Amino acid sequence: MSTVQFQLGGTLKFLIEEPKGYVLVTVQYDRFTLTAKGDVMAYKLPDDKQAKVQVAYVDAKGHPASVDGDVTWSSSNEGVALVQVDPADSTIATVVPGDQLGQVQVTATADADLGAGVTELVTLMDVEVIGGQAVAGTITPVGEATPIS
Repeated sequence: MSTVQFQLGGTLKFLIEEPKGYVLVTVQYDRFTLTAKGDVMAYKLPDDKQAKVQVAYVDAKGHPASVDGDVTWSSSNEGVALVQVDPADSTIATVVPGDQLGQVQVTATADADLGAGVTELVTLMDVEVIGGQAVAGTITPVGEATPIS
């Protein structure tokens, strides 16, 4: 594990781990933590499907951990994908394609501080909405018509 720290009125730490063929980057600033795992570019979601997702939390040793209160979900572009939270369990949501194809970032935000304070923990998932299953085809000429030889 490599750690890079900057002093900016608080400490900004980048923790970079490289276990099992992926890179895990954690950014910590004051009471804000952001972790990203770089083993997949983006989850590919056909525009005629939806995907149920669930966020889970771990402590610094990789053990299951709790968060305080409900998880809030959002999409960076609702034209590409919407996020619908499960009313019975805020750790679960459904990603539903919008009207556009493209890339979107789904965000789950929770309070990692189990006490009176707030430590915002942001978890990200990259999603690429792609065309769904083919249902029709077209045949078009390629180039100019040519004489029969």
